[in-house]
Amino acid sequence: MAQPLLSIDIRHPLVLKSNELVLLTREDGNVPLDIPGFGLFYRDTCYLGGYELALHDTKPLLLMSADGEGMGAQIELTNSALSTANGIGIPDHKLSVRRSLMLLEDGTTFIDSIMLTSFADRALQLPVALEFHTTFEDMFVLRGTPPGKRGRLLAPVWDGTVLGFCYEGADGIRRSLLVDFSAAPLVAPRTCERTIAHFELTLASRVPQELVVRVRVDERALEAPAPALAALIPSAAVMDDAKATTTARLLDGYARHETSSKELGEVIARSLTDMALLEVRRGEHRFTAAGIPWFVGLFGRDSLLPTLQCLAFNPDLGARTTRALAHWQGRRHDDKTREEPGKILHELRVGELANLHAVTQTPSYAAVDSTLLFLIVIVRHVNWTGDPALFTLLRPNVDAALQWLERKLEEGGGYVTYDGLAQGSQPVNQSWRDSGTGVLREDGAYPVPPLALVEVQGYAFQAMSLVADLLRRIGEAPRAAELETAASGLRERFLREFWMPAQGCYCLALERGGRQVASVTSNAAQVLWTGIASPEHASQIAARIMQPDMFSGWGVRTLSINHAAFDPLAYQQGSVWAFDNSLIVSGLRLYGEDAAALRITGATLDAANGFRGGRLPEFIAGHQRKSGDAPTHTPRADPLQAWSAGAVPFMLTEMLGLQSDGFAKRLVVRRPLLPDGVHELVLHDVRAAGGDVSLRFVREGAQIKAAVTASSQGIEVIIHAK
Repeated sequence: MAQPLLSIDIRHPLVLKSNELVLLTREDGNVPLDIPGFGLFYRDTCYLGGYELALHDTKPLLLMSADGEGMGAQIELTNSALSTANGIGIPDHKLSVRRSLMLLEDGTTFIDSIMLTSFADRALQLPVALEFHTTFEDMFVLRGTPPGKRGRLLAPVWDGTVLGFCYEGADGIRRSLLVDFSAAPLVAPRTCERTIAHFELTLASRVPQELVVRVRVDERALEAPAPALAALIPSAAVMDDAKATTTARLLDGYARHETSSKELGEVIARSLTDMALLEVRRGEHRFTAAGIPWFVGLFGRDSLLPTLQCLAFNPDLGARTTRALAHWQGRRHDDKTREEPGKILHELRVGELANLHAVTQTPSYAAVDSTLLFLIVIVRHVNWTGDPALFTLLRPNVDAALQWLERKLEEGGGYVTYDGLAQGSQPVNQSWRDSGTGVLREDGAYPVPPLALVEVQGYAFQAMSLVADLLRRIGEAPRAAELETAASGLRERFLREFWMPAQGCYCLALERGGRQVASVTSNAAQVLWTGIASPEHASQIAARIMQPDMFSGWGVRTLSINHAAFDPLAYQQGSVWAFDNSLIVSGLRLYGEDAAALRITGATLDAANGFRGGRLPEFIAGHQRKSGDAPTHTPRADPLQAWSAGAVPFMLTEMLGLQSDGFAKRLVVRRPLLPDGVHELVLHDVRAAGGDVSLRFVREGAQIKAAVTASSQGIEVIIHAK
């Protein structure tokens, strides 16, 4: 089996998801061969790496596609000039081909309903072909990891009813792809990897004919009985009913919104739908997956931050994800996986390579910040809801995480550090800038570890401060005082040693010997969200990041254009990340830098509206925005990432000034602002402070007026205009 070319370009796909089943297609509904990232995926395995529809050896022409419902997509196609089976010519655009793609709620089944209508003046015998390709590649192999030990790929089997593909994995798991059709095909397996199903359809003029394809994935132990398909293939009408029911339930538990701005409304709706889609149920656990297609699994940082971003819209997300992460909390020292007692994982995988322990993500704990964010999310959830149940349930995990943090501070000379090296002395960064080139000196060289990242110290400060405040509330003053003292000491050191007076911002990190990694990055502004900065520093940072070398017009770049390593298309060397900007907006609001916060929020909304359906990708290019420009989608950016989906909801929460003190049953609205061009916004059923609150925000001249439209009994809502 040839090693796949590492040519990743997953721009502008249709994206569907149902639990752990994910489908990415081109806009015409086809899955192209040899482009990693497109396909039908389940539990870290690509079950269908190629799937293409042809009309008598020609590809249909795309007219329209839409995937706004999350589990389904609609595609309108037509034909180029072709001939029928009996040689009759069909002119351009005489065929209407409507594909309805849907992932069923069972999380294992994909349906492709193909409705064909001819507008020719006579009946036609139309050859239709569907080509399938699969090698059951592990996600890591698709991204360039050597395959290592492989199992046995069986030849496809067609029994007259079901087309079966099967891979008997080296990990003792049989992975099957089962396909059946609503019409009888001619199926002749060509190779172990490719099979074509041929149909000859009789199309009367203006009489629709439906061809339904059902694809089911199955994963079970080798010794288990082989899977079977149910007999009935659902029709398009049945699918439409199922889709409507599923879509209606998708946002249960989320706050609702109304707005005068079509652009803002579309982005919020897309963002919240994507957050709902990204939830995964796996066994007894339920959690927010990090992204599609590569990161449909349990992560630390990448799963936690989105739940924090959406706290005001659905606080249950954070509770569910922290409970899942607590189950995997580190208990021992393991140099290979970076596990340590009390540490929260970075990434957990469940595919063949993970089952064989050929990769370290079983789970991997190579993240210096996941444990800190775990603490932050738990306490912020309790403060927002006023319900201490999550803290009580996870108290042993909280204590273990705090003990890990205190050990790290002691080992790092007062800072939370990581070693930054892997075998062969290649850098392995453990912060959100986790690429090999994510943390560089100002001249482009690698710093010498151990490394103390700027935002990580802020996370540590916030975690200790939040837990201390909660412990005081529940009567544990001595332990609270210990954490407050540690947080205060960290802040004092930080303000003295991370500040760069000449640049007017914090350095990216301290390397060995306390030397500043003096690169100008977005991290310096992200720090404001944590509250560790001084007001004087915050004011200078706000001014610094809005200078042209940092602010692109679409958001704040990860790296200044003046840096030796700047590259606008690179992962973290000058691109713009929406999640990063959402934390920056929160920090700017905390320190009263409202003008910069408004400008970044507006830029992010403009960027979102430049993509299909208002969906922000993982990151965008850091090109300078010019009049008439659209944001640039980079080839390797994931099309759907949880913390990008959470970016605008979080910005909106912070711009509206929503602050919940759940213990006091009080919701405070402080200095509310609306994005430019938005005249009215209503939030319904915001779950905060132990109840539900609905709020209306209206622009009146230069002022934003806030009013309560509904509230649970006993909740106090306080509105501060300034």
